[in-house]
Amino acid sequence: EETTTVLLEAANFEPAGILRTSEKLGRRTEGSNRWEKGVDPHLAGPAAVYATELLVSLAGARWVGAADVHGELPERPVVRFRPERADALNGLAIAPDDQRALLGRLGFEVDGGWSVTVPTWRARDVTREADVVEEIARVHLDEIPFTLPERTAMFGRLSADGRLRRTVEDALAGAGLEEAYTWSLAASDPRPDALRLPEPLSAEHAVLRTSLVPGLVEAAQRNLDAGNEGIALFEIARVYLPAADELPDERRHVAGVVEGGFARAKGVVETLFGALGAELTVERTQRPELHPGKAAAVPGGWVGELHPALIEGTWGAFELDLDELLDAVPERRVYEDVITFPALRQDLAFVVDEDVPAGELVAALRGAAPEAREARVFDVYRGGQVPEGRKSVALRVAFQSPERTLSDEDAAEIRARIVAALAERFRAELRA
Repeated sequence: EETTTVLLEAANFEPAGILRTSEKLGRRTEGSNRWEKGVDPHLAGPAAVYATELLVSLAGARWVGAADVHGELPERPVVRFRPERADALNGLAIAPDDQRALLGRLGFEVDGGWSVTVPTWRARDVTREADVVEEIARVHLDEIPFTLPERTAMFGRLSADGRLRRTVEDALAGAGLEEAYTWSLAASDPRPDALRLPEPLSAEHAVLRTSLVPGLVEAAQRNLDAGNEGIALFEIARVYLPAADELPDERRHVAGVVEGGFARAKGVVETLFGALGAELTVERTQRPELHPGKAAAVPGGWVGELHPALIEGTWGAFELDLDELLDAVPERRVYEDVITFPALRQDLAFVVDEDVPAGELVAALRGAAPEAREARVFDVYRGGQVPEGRKSVALRVAFQSPERTLSDEDAAEIRARIVAALAERFRAELRA
């Protein structure tokens, strides 16, 4: 109520100086973002007039004077334009009169010789003929035909690394996952030593990621919020691990997040290893982002069930170092002849110590019995019939010979070898 005099300033600032000062001081504001990109200096006058009109009409003010101080303002660019050139670049014939009228509606001035004077507010991004052609194209974008350049020959082929990456993509897509692309920069990272940018553009993009899973979890959460179901995402991208040098150790990772928990995530990993022809071994592990007791280490990475605190529901996830994974892929696949003799199948249950991994049991079984063409775990039992600190692991085994049909006597001899080997290595006892 005591205010009697108001001085109104409409100023314009030079972009490069604002950019340099903002970067030097490490301060990013809405104002600096606007000014460093350039604002039309010719708009300062109209802005001052409009603001004055608002004060007079809305606040009952009385305008008493004005001053205008400025250096030499930049001239409006003048571009030589050819309508036929626009037709050739756009692949669409537009009448010259229509092009002239269109440019006029956009604020451009076109003389009789097709010299185009650019409006002041477009002076920074329209400086050549191709820019004016783009103004024509964006209005008629829906009419421009989709065509491919003519090709008479094709050279080149995928590298070995490229073929393996394509195999990974095809395997994951075949398993029902959809590819996603997430930010390389994040607000935070699970690793406390993750590299932080000295001058980030925003707090949300301040740290170089060391894992792909947090970004995929965020993408899955957005899909959940949108009401989507059956979400299954994967990504192949780089992570940036801290190193002794200033530059990070850039590694290519493949990661996935799927609804369905540990079982589905492990099934996806098994499918991927099967497509690559690599051997999958699974060992128990612990990770902060995974549910306790539902985390496994695999060659090149891990697979498990996401901790409920990260995302609502039951979710499985995996992340593998793609370079390590591809190193484990055999250069040449060796196929064995199909055995025409029928397999002899048996279920064997062994009682072992609680800390014995089931995968090591399977590996030892195969080593003791080359005739075991198939061997997989189908049940793990803990209860009153098994001593405390021990567990019962049931294996489904198929014995098969390429030379003859195996008899029950042959199976008994093979089984005896397996029992002896597992007893010696793991103190295993045949339960059934």
